[in-house]
Parts: sequence; C-alpha cells; structure tokens
Amino acid sequence: MIHSIMFMSAITPIHNGAGEGLGIVDRPIIRERTTNFPIIQASSIKGTMRDEYQFKTLKDEKKVNALFGPLKDGSKHAGCVSFGDANILAFPVRSLKGCFVWATSPLVLYRFKRMLKVAGIELKKLDALIEELHSKVDRVWINPEAKNVLLIKDKIILEEFPRIVEEHSKLKEFCEEVAAIIFKEEVFQQEFIKKFIILPENDFRYFVTNATEVVPNIKVDDETGTTKEGLRYTEYLPSETVLYSLLSFEKSHSPDLNENENGVKDIFLQNKPEDIIQLGGDNTKGKGFVKIAFMEAKNG
Repeated sequence: MIHSIMFMSAITPIHNGAGEGLGIVDRPIIRERTTNFPIIQASSIKGTMRDEYQFKTLKDEKKVNALFGPLKDGSKHAGCVSFGDANILAFPVRSLKGCFVWATSPLVLYRFKRMLKVAGIELKKLDALIEELHSKVDRVWINPEAKNVLLIKDKIILEEFPRIVEEHSKLKEFCEEVAAIIFKEEVFQQEFIKKFIILPENDFRYFVTNATEVVPNIKVDDETGTTKEGLRYTEYLPSETVLYSLLSFEKSHSPDLNENENGVKDIFLQNKPEDIIQLGGDNTKGKGFVKIAFMEAKNG
C-alpha cells in the first residue's frame, strides 16, 4: 500500500454536519471527541471524489467502481483507493491588524508530521520547526517579517484578545515550503507565509471551538417543505480553513482494472479534479467549495 496527502483549502464556508445539535446551534459540525478539533469525515470526501471521477473526469463506470468500490453490490470487491478523515492544519482567526491569520498549534503540527510519516513524506522545514517546538509554547509564534503586517504595539490582537508574540525564522521557512504545495496562486502563498502563526494549545482550541461561523436560517418543515416560525442555527467551518487527508492506494480488487498500487495511484492522480470540489451540506447555497492539492513522496 502506498499513500499521498490531499490538502483542502476552503473557498466558501463548509458545513460537515453532525446532525441535530442539543444546544443553541441546531446543526453543528463534526468534531473529534478528545480535542474538539473540527474534522471532515472520510465518507464525505470519498463520496464527493467518486462523483467527480464518475461524472467529470474519468467517466468510466467500471474503472470508477474499481477505484471506489461498487455502489450497488459492495460484496463483489472493495475499492482500491481509501480516504482518511480531513484534519485541521490551519484555522482562520480574525486579527485587528492584517484582517485575519492562519492559526495552528504544536499538537496540530505534531499530528501533521505523524501523518506525513505514514505517507512516507518528509518536510525538512517542518522537522526543523518541530525541534524548536519542544520548548513550551506560551506565546504566539510569528514570522519575523510579519511584524508590520500583524502587530499593534508589539502585540497581536486576535478577535478581542491581545497576545504577546515571539519571532521564529524556522516558522517562515516551513511556511514557504508548505504554501507552495497548498496554493497555486502566488498572492495566497505570500499571504500564508506572512500570516501563519502558532498559538498555545488552549488558545487554539478556544478559537476552533468558538470562532466558527454560526448562521441563522428560516426553519423549514421536513414533511411539507414550507417555512416554520423561528430560526435554526447552522455552524460552518469558515472560508480559508486548511485541512489535509491521507489517501491510500492498493492493488485493484476488480477484474476491470488490472493494476498494482502504483498503477492505481497513477490513474487516480491523472484523472483528479482540476482543483475545486464541493464538500459537505448546503451545497445549493454555495457552501463547501474547496481547492485541493496533492503532496507525494519523492520516490512515489
């Protein structure tokens, strides 16, 4: 089995729904139990990618069934492409200066490195940054070149919270390495490099828990389709959220595709969507558009 990493950068807010909520938010997003970090479940990614290949790129039902597994009779054979849940890499947080930042945390970066290891991928600049992270992160880490972009009197103000910062050149080097993979547009690469920050764990968890988008909508009766009195509140991952998912490729189990794992991977990547897919719910409202990018091992 061989692997690849797929990045997803949100163009519009994403509703990866967890069903009906018990609190104020009627339609919350899915989160990990232990960390409360948002995720997009693997089944949602797989279903979306299957539609992309079947109706837009590959357009060969037998090969699509070989890649993703048959829809009608799953007992025939398994698919040879597997998807992991999409995990958070960078979360957009409002900044009083600079509009917003892409925030992450040491734990997020540790987990990202662990997933890269599974995929057989090495990012040397990430390794160097993580070596510095072994010391306690109790301040906001920024790129030294971001001072004029983000700071007000030597502090960064995120939402309504002022925070003390530390400058780290290794952060800039990592951002340059990963931005070139995630974003095709140079303007986004440069913005990401300037505005990518590392938060203390408690700060990061606060923002991913409390700084998502919550939008009121008119209630609709499920049976009649007509409006009801009152509002319902839907939670979204905000635009500019960056996530990543592990892809796995194995030898085809279908007689319609006689390929080993490398051949399967080649077919999958040669027919991948141009760069935009639509994930999650509320797609008729323009939600869920994401830009995708792939990263692979150099010997892959």
